[in-house]
Amino acid sequence: MTLIIDLIVIIVLIAGIWLFREPRRAKFGNLMAAFSLTCAFFLVLYRNGVMDAGVVVISLLGGAIAGYAVARAVSMIQIPAMVAFQHGAGGVAAFLVSLVELTRSTHALDTVSEVSGVLGLTIGALTFSASMVASAKLANRIRQTPQILPGHNLLMLWNIGGLLFVGGSSFYFTTELAWVLYLAQILLSVLFGILFSIRIGGADMPVLISFLNATAGLAASFCGMVIGNQLLIAFGATVAASGSILTHVMCKAMNRNLFRVFFPEQKKPKRALDKTSQSTALSTPSVVAGKGVADAAQDLKKAAAVILKAKTVIIVPGYGMALAKAQMEVADLAQRMIAMGKDVKYAIHPVAGRMPGHMNVLLAEAGVDYDMLVEMETINPDFQHTDLVLVVGACDVVNPAAIDVEGTPISGMPILMAHQAKHVVCCNFDEKPGYSGVENPLYEKSNTIMLPGDAKKTVDQLLASLTDKQPCETVADKPPSNNSADAVAALASAKNVVIIPGYGMALAKAQFDVVELASLLEKRGACVKYAIHPVAGRMPGHMNVLLAEADVDYDNLLEMDEVNPRFADTDVAMVFGACDVVNPAAIQSEGTPISGMPILMAHEAQKIIICNVDKNPGYSGVVNPLYDSDKAIMMLGDAKVSAKALISSLRSTGE
Repeated sequence: MTLIIDLIVIIVLIAGIWLFREPRRAKFGNLMAAFSLTCAFFLVLYRNGVMDAGVVVISLLGGAIAGYAVARAVSMIQIPAMVAFQHGAGGVAAFLVSLVELTRSTHALDTVSEVSGVLGLTIGALTFSASMVASAKLANRIRQTPQILPGHNLLMLWNIGGLLFVGGSSFYFTTELAWVLYLAQILLSVLFGILFSIRIGGADMPVLISFLNATAGLAASFCGMVIGNQLLIAFGATVAASGSILTHVMCKAMNRNLFRVFFPEQKKPKRALDKTSQSTALSTPSVVAGKGVADAAQDLKKAAAVILKAKTVIIVPGYGMALAKAQMEVADLAQRMIAMGKDVKYAIHPVAGRMPGHMNVLLAEAGVDYDMLVEMETINPDFQHTDLVLVVGACDVVNPAAIDVEGTPISGMPILMAHQAKHVVCCNFDEKPGYSGVENPLYEKSNTIMLPGDAKKTVDQLLASLTDKQPCETVADKPPSNNSADAVAALASAKNVVIIPGYGMALAKAQFDVVELASLLEKRGACVKYAIHPVAGRMPGHMNVLLAEADVDYDNLLEMDEVNPRFADTDVAMVFGACDVVNPAAIQSEGTPISGMPILMAHEAQKIIICNVDKNPGYSGVVNPLYDSDKAIMMLGDAKVSAKALISSLRSTGE
């Protein structure tokens, strides 16, 4: 029975991990894996008994509170450091449990358990120290570049020899004397972890993180062998296997030999360009640093013009985007381009960032649809047919020197073929090399527009320039019929009117004027109702509260499901400060932030009077095609002023 229960728990864990293959189901898979681990924890307590329940409860509460506090405080940019720290925590747990089991005098361990205990002690301790170094590097607490000490390889060989000698000697001493050897083994393992990890840095950090994931699982598995727990053995082995596979994938993606990552040659890396180019690049912060404000503004205009003309766009995010915390702005820019009718994708290099999946996590935080993220092998053939590549904080992963120049740290590394596109707009901090130290010839290509500086600000400027240039968003191009006279004529003959309030009405404090206009229409014989979208405003029931304040009868407020069938028979739908909730793009266009969102079907009415401040998109960033409909009568400006103008005009025609 025990074996069957263990098997069920393990199957649940594997099923949860299996769901990780599909991003949309990964969250549920994560919950399944957590559930299986929780079951395993309570099974261990149940089978072994609890000697002191108070200690267990205090430990659980302490760990849960600390974990919750840390998770809440950590931002997305700190996730890689957090992951490394968690690997270290797993290493600590493994070597402490192994130490306790090895030094217990109440029972004797067999040979397999004792060997497993020493291995768990060793691997757990080195995982802890290496993870702490990796976490410190990723958190910018220490230098991120590889640190190679004089005679580094020799020091590691002596350390390995010491580990083998001390670990082997511990089998021949009594528990009292073995204590000293175990402590020595821990110190040597910690030292080895430090020596091992300090000389890995920069672009190799994803490899180190995935490798430490594997060692943490391996330590846990050996720990399970010491205590005779099948679940811990299985779970640890699963983590070790997945970490090992991920390490292999990372190395393959970088065309790096794992041995060379862990034991790099102790020499200065070669540069891709000649010495003159190197000295020029290193003597100034950037080649474009000397450009004046006018030149920078001109480059920004060129970039905006290229974006406007482009039909196909590929965005290449990198670690610079993470540092600038620009993922939200990048996502907004992408949505603006999609709203303009462009085909937009994200090209994801497997080692972009500082941990596997770093860019995926950041873009997911910004609400980017996972289907828009395309892996390197899939998207590389598309670059040569692409109008524009927008590089945001990426260098080595788009560096053509990797395929054009031999003898550099990135020679032979697969890259995103951004240089093959018709145009490249590069929003990097400067033109300095990436962590590889290899100059990037992409910056010098004639089809590249450099926009140096903070990526967040640069992308914001691009977004603003596109807003200024979009013809569908300006008031100047509205048709002559879009004026208050047309609106008054439509209202004067209307029998059925539906008013759609939105957040713009709240901002303009126009609810009293809107209700006054509705009362005037009712006196003229029109049937007036209010259409309430459940997410209109900034809280549930926002519009209901505002209209109740203006003494609107609650029976006149119709929910979306009730009012939508009425729009086809409505003479005039009046929109006051609403955009996304009446945007037909939600049901007509795919791949936008509002795609599939239920809307108020105002576009089905005979006429639509829109009293919004302007024709800019709502918070979704999706342009509203309703504004360009032949049925639409635009009254742009303050909603309160528009309502007053309509009231005045209707009264002048006679009540």
